Amino acid sequence: MDFLTELGIGIAIGMLAGTTGTHGSARGRMTLLAAVIGLVVGFLIEGALGAVLAMAGAAGACLIISDVVSGASRREGSGSGALAFIVMLAALIVVAVSLLVPVLVILVIVALLWLGISRHRRAQRKHAGLRVLR
Repeated sequence: MDFLTELGIGIAIGMLAGTTGTHGSARGRMTLLAAVIGLVVGFLIEGALGAVLAMAGAAGACLIISDVVSGASRREGSGSGALAFIVMLAALIVVAVSLLVPVLVILVIVALLWLGISRHRRAQRKHAGLRVLR
């Protein structure tokens, strides 16, 4: 279960990088930056396997969290600073959980997957409704 620690730390790195709420090509660059940071940190902690797991966790979390923060900033205007602060606190909690009780990282993974899938489904329904209007 030691691999969950690296995965959790990678997820926290991706969450922090995702607080920028970028979209388009800037989102891709931020995701690559998070993946590289996760790769380096994972390698320093555990070696090759840790590097791959931390990189995957960082990239996935960055994509999901940046989508959430970007959507919130579009709806709220400039008031997304509070959401970024909450995400940063959640990232600190993920680091603490991954260091103290690595098994709970599975719950973090499930929560991120649920968030990503639900946002994707909501976007699909929105676009399907717009196609009907044509």
